[in-house]
Amino acid sequence: MSDISGFVAVLEAAQSKAKFTPEVQEAAQGIDVAALQAAFQAAIAMGETDTISDASQSAALKAAFEFATKAVLMLKSAPGPFEKLDLYANFKVARGETVEKPGLFDMAKKQMFNSWDKIKHISVQKAQAQYIEHFNKLIGSYGTRDE
Repeated sequence: MSDISGFVAVLEAAQSKAKFTPEVQEAAQGIDVAALQAAFQAAIAMGETDTISDASQSAALKAAFEFATKAVLMLKSAPGPFEKLDLYANFKVARGETVEKPGLFDMAKKQMFNSWDKIKHISVQKAQAQYIEHFNKLIGSYGTRDE
């Protein structure tokens, strides 16, 4: 069972308007924490291409992912380039976006493409849960800043 207590603490802080930018606070509003935790556990436990059938859990996971994409900018310091690759790949899959294969000599884009290519087959919900899980780890490593 994966623990996302750091993520939940940041979410609840944003919901209480105790910290963070208005955009992050707005993204946090209306997310049911209990439904999110159930959806997250279901998504992490499911197979790579399975989906969550419960509509409220699915909506909570999607809303939490959107919150995470905004809250990640509130880390105290920027993650390293390899940490960003996991965020990037899961972000692209969770949004249903594809990545063009880069030119032969564009090494940075090649790493980004390879990171996405490894997980492009997983479901949107699995990618959303993995993004949240990775962001939770970054919260533990870097913390968040108040605004």
